[in-house]
Amino acid sequence: MLRCRSAVAKAGVREQVEMEKLVSHLRDTGYVPLMRSAFAGACGVLGLPEPGDQLVAKAFSGWEPTSRYAMRPGRGAVIGEAFLCDDAVCLVSPHGREMLRASVAAAGDADEALARFCQDVERAIRARFDGRRVKGMDFTWRPPSQRELSYEMVRYSAERADAYLRLVAARQAKLQFREPEYSAQDLECSRFLVDDSARSFIVTLARVGKMRRKEAAEEADAQALGRFLSIGLLRQEYLLTCRQDQHTICVMPSRDAVKGEPTASLRCSVCGGAFPDENLQEIYSLTARAKNLLDGSLWMSVWLTELLVENGVRREAVRWSLESQGEELDVMVEDFDSRVFFELKDREFGLGDAYPFVYRLTRYRGRIGVVATMDKVSPDAKAFFEEDVERRDFPSEVRYLEGPATIETGIAALVREMSLSQVRTLLRPFYERLGFDLWPVVEARIGRWMGGASAAATAPTAEASAANA
Repeated sequence: MLRCRSAVAKAGVREQVEMEKLVSHLRDTGYVPLMRSAFAGACGVLGLPEPGDQLVAKAFSGWEPTSRYAMRPGRGAVIGEAFLCDDAVCLVSPHGREMLRASVAAAGDADEALARFCQDVERAIRARFDGRRVKGMDFTWRPPSQRELSYEMVRYSAERADAYLRLVAARQAKLQFREPEYSAQDLECSRFLVDDSARSFIVTLARVGKMRRKEAAEEADAQALGRFLSIGLLRQEYLLTCRQDQHTICVMPSRDAVKGEPTASLRCSVCGGAFPDENLQEIYSLTARAKNLLDGSLWMSVWLTELLVENGVRREAVRWSLESQGEELDVMVEDFDSRVFFELKDREFGLGDAYPFVYRLTRYRGRIGVVATMDKVSPDAKAFFEEDVERRDFPSEVRYLEGPATIETGIAALVREMSLSQVRTLLRPFYERLGFDLWPVVEARIGRWMGGASAAATAPTAEASAANA
């Protein structure tokens, strides 16, 4: 799975011509600069010679920012470069006036790829920059702090960055959640409960409490019952009843228990018969594990968490049962620089579920909200989501995953999209500056060395539904 890593060092590039020297050296060592190559291609079409550093610097600069609070880099800001490599995308750009940021998106060891790229950037600066400039630099690369990232996001205002961080911290402090915790047996049981017939039987048994073998055989075949017992969802017991009036005497743990002492010496209070002579029937009841997994559809959280982990999400990035001021969300994922909320239902997701879900999604700043239901999302709920797209201030989206098969494929597509979104976020300042989107080219290159899979999610969204209406 694609991972992005970034590091900053006190090696600020203050002028565009300095950046061109850096980019030229990296190009000479094998890196392919995306934007400079496009500019050189345009010169070639016009029959012009390959542009030098001065001409490229002039083309990539020359205007001043209209506002120091602009959300995108100003026209006068130094613009870096995105490099396409065999198995990674590398980016270098100024991080304020005194710092330089290097980023790498790689499917393999992103930390190792970043370390190599940082070394190559340092070599390029030492080789091409004036020695007096290099003396004032410190090439101790470190991850950017949250404050630095916030400062970059709100542009040119450290005060706004601090205010943003305080707001985020306040909201995070209100959120109560628990870490995913489940055993291998819990996971095995949860995967078995994905089957509709298996889940229906367990839910029925939970409702009635106990079920005789004859009644259980009408709900599930012998193979399924054996499976329930082997994985620890069912407990097999024996009901001792009076031969005379069929009232329940007690429940025995096994057939042999009624024959051993002191039980064998006991007698029924109604008919006076010895316990071994009374009726003994095999019955089934839920184990403590089964009851725990059914409580609040915990089994769905277990199953979904494992799907996320299998597709590349870090386990520590998954949170269960988020609650704040009485509002609760089933699952939150904070990975790949994205925040995604999941609402899980083992029944139909109706209009009454849609209202609180959108509220929580907006309140806690989720970029994507996913409704994962074993049944379906009702037409009324879908209509509400589509209408909400038109009036929503925060740019979030809601996706529907209906049924086990769609959930499995949808999770795989979502995680892949989340991983790719990191690269698009890193590229955004570049293509906003240039005026054309670099992403389709980068996506095609990534798809080539990741097997050609599409970056588009397969799950339908509220936005897509609204657009098609």
